[in-house]
Amino acid sequence: MKNITLEVSDEELREVTKAYKTLQNFLEKIISPNELYTDEFLEGLYEAQAEVKDKNLVEVKSFADFVQ
Repeated sequence: MKNITLEVSDEELREVTKAYKTLQNFLEKIISPNELYTDEFLEGLYEAQAEVKDKNLVEVKSFADFVQ
């Protein structure tokens, strides 16, 4: 695979993010999460949602903290 360098403006990044969210919202309305995501992903998603609901959060200060 060839590496490339891509430069986008802040506005372009905002527009791409907006388009991504639009597609995500559309797909969530017409397709079940069970069809979009793997069982492993859904398990992690539900676990994360429960942790947020229970305020079971740990502050991270670096990427290394995040991936542990």
